[in-house]
Amino acid sequence: MHGVIAYTGSNPERFQQLRRAAEHFGASNVETRTSASNSIGSFGSANVVCTFSDENGDGVVYGSAAASTNVHSGSFLDEAPDDVVGCVIHQELGLVVAAGRGNHKMFVHHLAKGETMASSSLSVLAYALRETTTIDRSYEDFALGFGFLPGTHTPFSGIHSLPAGTRYIAATAHSELTSAFPVSTPLTQSFEQAIPQLHDLFIKAIKEQAGNRTKHAVLLGGFDSMLVAATLRKLGHEVHTYTFSFGNPIFEQRNIADFVSSLGITHHPVVITPELIEKNLCEFGSHFFQLGAQSHYQIHTLIASQQIARDGFDAIFNGDGCDAIFLSYPTVNRRASISQRVARAPQLLKKAVLLPLQTTFAERHLGHVGRIMRSVLNNALLPEPARGHLPTQYLDHYALSQLRTGRAPQQAETMAALRMRLAEPTTQMDGPRRAFHGNGLTAQSKVKVDGAVCTAGLAHFSPYLHPELRAFVTSLPIEYLKNQNDSPSANGKELLVAMVRQYELLPDLFIDQPKQSPVDSPVDEWYMTCLKEQITKQMEDLPFDVNTKYLKILLRNKHAENWYRNKVSIGHHTMQAVGLLASYASFNRLLHEE
Repeated sequence: MHGVIAYTGSNPERFQQLRRAAEHFGASNVETRTSASNSIGSFGSANVVCTFSDENGDGVVYGSAAASTNVHSGSFLDEAPDDVVGCVIHQELGLVVAAGRGNHKMFVHHLAKGETMASSSLSVLAYALRETTTIDRSYEDFALGFGFLPGTHTPFSGIHSLPAGTRYIAATAHSELTSAFPVSTPLTQSFEQAIPQLHDLFIKAIKEQAGNRTKHAVLLGGFDSMLVAATLRKLGHEVHTYTFSFGNPIFEQRNIADFVSSLGITHHPVVITPELIEKNLCEFGSHFFQLGAQSHYQIHTLIASQQIARDGFDAIFNGDGCDAIFLSYPTVNRRASISQRVARAPQLLKKAVLLPLQTTFAERHLGHVGRIMRSVLNNALLPEPARGHLPTQYLDHYALSQLRTGRAPQQAETMAALRMRLAEPTTQMDGPRRAFHGNGLTAQSKVKVDGAVCTAGLAHFSPYLHPELRAFVTSLPIEYLKNQNDSPSANGKELLVAMVRQYELLPDLFIDQPKQSPVDSPVDEWYMTCLKEQITKQMEDLPFDVNTKYLKILLRNKHAENWYRNKVSIGHHTMQAVGLLASYASFNRLLHEE
């Protein structure tokens, strides 16, 4: 494990609790420094943790950009890259904790006035506090509905994350925004002018992220990461690619043999087995900071990162962020379109269609398909801007009433009020951008990268997340990114594809290949067969009693779900509810480890 820890207060044993918790999870090279009532520490690889000192104090910084970050104590993490978090003992201010705007988070617990514990690892902080903290169920309905917790909430009571881009001064309990990494966005007057501008920014991003390294590992997931690997080769670098291997070509990346042979790339399969999924689902809360409906996808990346670390690399390139900034998730675009069409139907008709879907018969025979239909209809009943904002609701009020036995926990906010609050920033957005905003709140990729970096100790880089490139693409008219006359499920990326063709960065075979989902996996089949008993056992660690009959319905093979896997979903996945519940159980299990 890799990360940083911090404490301020009058009880130094608190800091030792953090240190012992880090060591419990396999942290190595724990280094600590103290000053008066303040203590900070770092643990793990120098690849993702750097220490510094200046005339104002000593600090530690953790994250994918940490090794190349220029930091100073006076205005900690001002104008720092997005992907860093850290803490510093300042001579005058005392303990200062800060979070960047990228994949990594800092987690904080306030014990009493003037006493604070913090860590970049949620599991370290929760384990250190396991005798006093519990699972926070006040947002459980929302978390089991949409697969994430809103705002700064975590699964644990009394533990919150710092808001992105925030600096917290513990002595005064004062929070302030850090200044963002400065970026300049070139002016663009036409689609044709934007093509060379995008190319220049893309090459700049890759060169900056590559640094002095000339040998790179690239985790492939399709066109986006293929472009990264091909560009690195075009720049004269040695490239090793990695893809997930399940022993079934249906779920594996297409055209890999042609791609690596055409570019002189060394390729490595990452073997994913049911046993690895079972083990890492059980330990999910030890690696990741949030439960997830696509928990297997995050586990795939963790396993690959561990293999890449064993192969001697100190960083990983991927294609994260490309689909988001170019508005190119087919599922999200399709959802935005369907939401607009269903919203026009009469209210009474929508409510009438809902009734037969909220039955045991629908759950038994339609399963995930029925829950999607309920989610679409319930979403269409919401006022703007909440309508069309968040993704599919995996376990809604009816499903939870069937799943949980006993009394449901009191929720901090009503579902409707919370959804309206989260959608408020999208009031002026068009439908596609609103849907992408809601999809981004789930933070699936952030959870994936943070957990992989924390566990394996390798920085993760994506040129599509470079601040200048991202700011440029975000500033462009939507027509440059996705032709609005296309089918909602079309791949999009109009400008990116035009740039790749003009500069001949990839052959047409790879540009035109059908899109595959990064979450593709035979995990549904495993849940229903070889992992069924183990998954059922893991559900015993949920913070509520489970209706075993309903759990059997979730794990039951259904014709409707088979149709959806094979004909509709590019991810061949319908058992999000199972992964969501298993990952949630792991956080409760963590508190009871010896």
